[in-house]
Amino acid sequence: MARKRANLTDLLNDLTFRTLFDKFKLIAMNEWEWQGLPDGIEPRHIERLLFSHGRACFFRDPSMSHMVLECAPGGNVNVYGDPLWYRVHGFNYQRKVNADKCVVIRNNLLGLATHDFLMHYVNKLTEAERTMDVNIKACKTPVVFTCDDKDVLTFKRIFQQVDGNVPAIFADRGLNLESIQAFMTGVQFMGNELMDYKRSVESDLLTFLGQDNTPVDKKERLITDEAESNNQLIASFADLQLEARKKACEEINALFGLSISVKRRDPVEKPVETVEKEGTNA
Repeated sequence: MARKRANLTDLLNDLTFRTLFDKFKLIAMNEWEWQGLPDGIEPRHIERLLFSHGRACFFRDPSMSHMVLECAPGGNVNVYGDPLWYRVHGFNYQRKVNADKCVVIRNNLLGLATHDFLMHYVNKLTEAERTMDVNIKACKTPVVFTCDDKDVLTFKRIFQQVDGNVPAIFADRGLNLESIQAFMTGVQFMGNELMDYKRSVESDLLTFLGQDNTPVDKKERLITDEAESNNQLIASFADLQLEARKKACEEINALFGLSISVKRRDPVEKPVETVEKEGTNA
């Protein structure tokens, strides 16, 4: 039984993590809108590589036209430390491509993958959700009863009647009521505090992804300066990714004579109620 419960716990832990991870992965990969891509290359091909590996190599195969694949830098570098060639590979495909014959699309200036950042935040979110699950279950049994072994089954039947709202409880005359004791477990409901913590982590994650979010409870109102500061931070993180993609588009267009462009997908605007700081004019 203990092993079965442990397996169920592991399953719920993994399921919670995977659900949260996939949810935010979809958000991250849907942030950018690519246009003018050659036939055979879809935006998801690019964003999947940038999310998982931080970079992707755009090149032209003489027999297969333009391609975008995962790449690894070669051993030789120039005076700036940039690779002179890349090893590109896909499913049942690999090739050596010189740096002047390809363009490396980076997820950001450092070529860091979103995957690693998401792992950090989703671990925290998973802990919060699973802690809430455990806390809620503990709140379902706030009382522990003790009694003689011979009275356990009888007491269980009595408790079922209490739980079923029976107006009167009938018990055997031989039941030793004095042996029954109740102990309060002292479990407190922490759902509100844990939910606030989870929202704070989610807000930090969405800000990093360049997604609009309100980092406070919906019932509260943001001070105007706080709202503007948060919006500037969101825009800064979004620009880190957008500029890297735009630079790659310019280099691809110049090298291959294409007209590829990328932009941030138009967000769904939500009004944020703000108030002026004290001492300022309305």
